[in-house]
Amino acid sequence: MKLYLKLFTGLLFVLTLTGCIGEDYDVGVPTAHLYIESIDIQLTEANISWDTESEDVQEKIEDVQEFGLTQDEIKVSANQEATLDFKENKKNGGDIWTDPEITAVLLNSEEKIEIKMKDSREFRFPSKKGNYVLEVEFKSSAGSSQYVGNILIQ
Repeated sequence: MKLYLKLFTGLLFVLTLTGCIGEDYDVGVPTAHLYIESIDIQLTEANISWDTESEDVQEKIEDVQEFGLTQDEIKVSANQEATLDFKENKKNGGDIWTDPEITAVLLNSEEKIEIKMKDSREFRFPSKKGNYVLEVEFKSSAGSSQYVGNILIQ
């Protein structure tokens, strides 16, 4: 009886592992989201260079700042807190990104302001009022993607 139980347990273990081998862990381009006071705003994709086994996406925007200014305006207050998050893109699957490098800057015609984020990707907008383009870079082993938003600091 013990022998049958061991064989059954071993067979169950092997079948479970076999199911995992067939899984597709290929990751697609994520979507970027800006959270301001619990409001979820999806940022617009700009430059993308993403190459995985199941997907190859190459998109190029010549003037990112000009493109960013054509997006819907996102109004924020000076020194307002916000959070960046990245989600699985439902149309291309995948949500496993190993140690992505994420950077963000605010651009206007006069300056480039680097955004310092906490580990949880929380940050504060600067106190200087004006119209800016938020440029977010996401880099992982699968490639890089860039996102933009038209920010008005009031």
